[in-house]
Amino acid sequence: MTVPNIKKFLRENADLRYADFNRKFVSSRYPILGVRIPLLKKFANEIEPEQIDLDGDLSTEEILLYGFSAAQFKNEDEQIEYLQNILPYIDNWLTCDSIVCALKCLKGEKAYQFFVSLLKNEKEFTTRVGLVGLMRNFLKTDKLPDLLSEIRQIENDAFYVKMATAWLYCELATINFEVAKKEIENCKDEFIKSKAISKARESFRLTAEQKQELQKLRK
Repeated sequence: MTVPNIKKFLRENADLRYADFNRKFVSSRYPILGVRIPLLKKFANEIEPEQIDLDGDLSTEEILLYGFSAAQFKNEDEQIEYLQNILPYIDNWLTCDSIVCALKCLKGEKAYQFFVSLLKNEKEFTTRVGLVGLMRNFLKTDKLPDLLSEIRQIENDAFYVKMATAWLYCELATINFEVAKKEIENCKDEFIKSKAISKARESFRLTAEQKQELQKLRK
């Protein structure tokens, strides 16, 4: 069986204009080649994570490929292990959100405890991985009260941590409006509160009345 040439695939599918566009919104220490996400996801089905050389000269696309290929393993333990492996290389919102959302088996107790543990990390995007993981997998579960308590204790003041917290509150508003409203109202960080309200007011999943209720929470 022929092993796919990952570097060759990336070279052949790189779009320089798309790469330039992405660089306006994504800041990373790894080069952005401009390979589109759908192509990466399709190619990821042909490889395994171990074929990505994490000790080599990585690109943003290779980090994404590692995460997308790990999604083929439909087992919580394996997906946690692969996420732990790639975690040190996640340094922007794109790789964070894309990889966490691709790993769909992270819904059990072990995954919950793993994501919660990341909330205490000092690294901006490690904490964001924890927040996005909790948001994607546990807002509709009985973990919600404990989850919200953990989020209130986050000490990481980084921009993308705050943005992820606001995003989480917005998503929660579409699931359990009264709980989300209370969390937003009691949020001591005015930036998070303002962003959560703005995001929620942009959502088509909330009613005009709900949006008005949230608007009243602004100072």
